[in-house]
Amino acid sequence: NMMRKLLDSVEMFFARLVPGPLKRYYRLGFRYGIFVFGGLVGWLAVIITEQLLLKAGIWRGIGYALGIVLAIIFTFTYHRYVTFGLKTESKERFIKFAPLQITLSAANWVLFIAATEYLGFPDVTASFIITFVLSLANFAWNKLFIFHK
Repeated sequence: NMMRKLLDSVEMFFARLVPGPLKRYYRLGFRYGIFVFGGLVGWLAVIITEQLLLKAGIWRGIGYALGIVLAIIFTFTYHRYVTFGLKTESKERFIKFAPLQITLSAANWVLFIAATEYLGFPDVTASFIITFVLSLANFAWNKLFIFHK
């Protein structure tokens, strides 16, 4: 994968500038940055879907849920090829990936509805904060249990 090779080259280039004891944390931070970028694109899919359907008169909860489904499919593909660069065992990895994503997505959805409909937060703000906080647990779980080599 050309994108994965490019990211590996960029990571190695900047790793030379990091002092020895910090290299391990740099690599983890770099990988998390790549993970967050993919999550940001997935989040944009969620919020764009929700907003388009909301403008079409569909309840925000349905639009948000459909956006989450699109984001799960995108992020699995992105993390598999780009973040973690693994092309093997895709079915097995997705079987592990999907339940976690469904659980996180359900939590995300409930928190989003609570924040927007009961607490009065704007849609985009609520979604962004909730998604960012959940991304930390998501990254750790994916790195340790789903996309480990």
